[in-house]
Amino acid sequence: MIAKLDYAGFVDLCRGGESIELDPAERQRITDSRKTFEQILKADPGKSYYGINTGVGAFLDRPIPEDKMEEFQENLIMSHACGIGQPLEADIVKGIMLHMILNLKQGYCGIRLQTLELLIEMFNRNILPVVPAIGSLGASGDLVPQAHIALALIGRDPQRTLRAAGLEPVRLQAGEAIALLNGTSLMTGLLAFLVFHSDNLIRAADVAAAMTIEALGCGTESFENELQRLRPHRGQLITADHLTGLLAGRRGQASTRSLQDAYSLRCIPQVHGAFREALAKATEVVDTEINSFGGNPWISREGDRPEIRQASGNFHGQILAQAADSLSIALCTISGISERRIDKLLSSGANGLPLFLARDQGLDTGLMITQYSAAALVSESKTLAHPASVDSIPVSAGQEDFVSMGAWAARKAWQICQNTEYVIAIEVLCAAQALDFRGPLPEEAPMARLHATVRSHVATLDRSRVLAEDIQKLRDVVRSGALLREAGVS
Repeated sequence: MIAKLDYAGFVDLCRGGESIELDPAERQRITDSRKTFEQILKADPGKSYYGINTGVGAFLDRPIPEDKMEEFQENLIMSHACGIGQPLEADIVKGIMLHMILNLKQGYCGIRLQTLELLIEMFNRNILPVVPAIGSLGASGDLVPQAHIALALIGRDPQRTLRAAGLEPVRLQAGEAIALLNGTSLMTGLLAFLVFHSDNLIRAADVAAAMTIEALGCGTESFENELQRLRPHRGQLITADHLTGLLAGRRGQASTRSLQDAYSLRCIPQVHGAFREALAKATEVVDTEINSFGGNPWISREGDRPEIRQASGNFHGQILAQAADSLSIALCTISGISERRIDKLLSSGANGLPLFLARDQGLDTGLMITQYSAAALVSESKTLAHPASVDSIPVSAGQEDFVSMGAWAARKAWQICQNTEYVIAIEVLCAAQALDFRGPLPEEAPMARLHATVRSHVATLDRSRVLAEDIQKLRDVVRSGALLREAGVS
């Protein structure tokens, strides 16, 4: 088992097909933890332990009889598996499972080795339960989606996922149900994927912006190092440097250029740079959360002897919710400024370019309607960007009275990220078409390689065709990182 992961390693494990396993030290730690857990319960059988021998939520003062312990485990899992809506994507389900494994393997929750190893077997063999998207409040962790994973472990999911794969479900023992349910696994998994794709997306957004600058013959004085050092925000400096590199070896600027370019062209370092700052914070949050323990109750090993403690709040997702909301807002600025650049490329008289970049104007509408799609995406994203982390609806008769709504924050940020990928793809499509109307680019210039890469996926628009297909192709190129990789730019 990898001892520590960052978001990129997390995503790679979910997508790469590499198997994971517990090393001998981890197996021993989990075995010892379970033994300690059982000894504590046996030493004082009359003592109440939340979710272990008591009910949960507002039922925390209701004892569970010893002879009902196995039934209680199944009841707890089944009652929490009340997800609603479309199933989560396979990658996200694997992310939930991986984070559950990382959380449980730390040996603080008393899970049995055989239970955890069955979950690992499911992950390795790509045995993925159906997990509905809606239900988590991101407070006692992601109870509902994690319950749907646990439902498969005990053989109670409607698809009988384990038995269909030739595996026997597990019979949970005292304390295992609550251990499987508590944690921030949906929020963490989604945020890891979100950070991964956002890191790629901002570099693609720089590329799209640079292509637009080149096509419009805009100035680059506002990107110069001397000016940037007068306001040295890290994200701004990185963006300006990236743009300067992408525009190296460019041809002369258009003679019709005004004294000052519009903000969407002149202020790219400031806007894209602000996104990079939000992304850096979200990266720090998710990297920490991937390697943290978020269960309740938990086994404390400090002091004279180990004890079960039951007042943890580590499952609360507020920091994840706020990170996701910040990325949602920042992603909206990236798609919003990109849509404004699209408009500049398509508008009449844009530095001598034909209206809507159409070759046969009137008979063909060129790329006119692509801006409509971009505007629709931007508007949807703005609506979705309303922060979820400021909301809270008390549940469990007021016992859980302040929740993070972190699962919703992450889910809608994920949608905004995908919307933004399409907007950037539309800008790339329009900028490449505009460049076709210009003279040849210097072969050694990064811009020439970028233009050639786009044209290897989508042909010049000489006459009307179904543009949805072009947009989808370029979105896939943006999302996969091929736009930068194939052009040989960073």
